[in-house]
Amino acid sequence: MTTFDVPVRLETERLVVRPHEPADHDQVAALVVNGDASGVLPPGSPSAVEEVEEWLAEGVHGLRRSGKGVQLAIFTKDGELVGGINLRGTDWDTGITEVGYGVGPRSRGRGIAPEALRAVTRWAFSLGLRRVELRTTSENEASQRVAAKAGFTYEGTSRTPARP
Repeated sequence: MTTFDVPVRLETERLVVRPHEPADHDQVAALVVNGDASGVLPPGSPSAVEEVEEWLAEGVHGLRRSGKGVQLAIFTKDGELVGGINLRGTDWDTGITEVGYGVGPRSRGRGIAPEALRAVTRWAFSLGLRRVELRTTSENEASQRVAAKAGFTYEGTSRTPARP
């Protein structure tokens, strides 16, 4: 396998993790209006409601089309968009990818990020990837706690900046 062009819908006890789709428009637009988009949506997400439709149709899928990763949305089982998670910088030859995630302020502290992280990591391994890396800044203790709760092992401090 050398692509993320496979259907994906990951379900956990409380969550559904899947690609964004046009039906997500109203929830994404609400995040943009409320100023919560940066904590929930991936980099390059819309900054204005007028950009949401195009972003859902094309922009959010660019990483997947490149073969280097995939952007996924995190929903509660009752359909509330609460976060986002992605795989990026994937090297299919070495089997290594990097994961990033964000959960909106109202949903933090409820175990959503570790639950989604475990699901996406299992899925990445099922695709044939052999290593999922997670990088945080040394100041981002919340993200480090998420990683630990999801079963990631702390390996050290890099002297180079984390990838964007």
